[in-house]
Amino acid sequence: MIQNSLSSLLLELESHCNSTAIVTFLDSDGEVFVVDLIRKNNQVNYGYQKGIKEKFMLRLMRGVQTQASIILRSFTDEIDQYTNLPIKELRGYILRKNSDRIEFNKISPKMMFACHNTDAQTGEPRPLEQSVRYC
Repeated sequence: MIQNSLSSLLLELESHCNSTAIVTFLDSDGEVFVVDLIRKNNQVNYGYQKGIKEKFMLRLMRGVQTQASIILRSFTDEIDQYTNLPIKELRGYILRKNSDRIEFNKISPKMMFACHNTDAQTGEPRPLEQSVRYC
């Protein structure tokens, strides 16, 4: 059953990878796992070596004990007129284990903006990252 719930999560992530993206997974123990996504034609490849997708899925299955999170940073072909940098789309997801399923909820763009631009320890605003669209 976890395999089925992972499939819907992976499809969600892949649907927002037009060319390249970076997935940052923070597990229930605070361990981080980062994987690059690369779209080639209609297929999304995980990392640059064979077996990375399976390793990522294993980390998800083992790492979501209570709650966990994913940040997806997707790169677009659009150029920011002020910085001349590619515009990045930023999405966040909260993951929960429910019985034998991993469920995920997307964080709203407003919440994503607030989380990304606030210092977690002090609550103070952080400098805004340029060329980012919160989705």
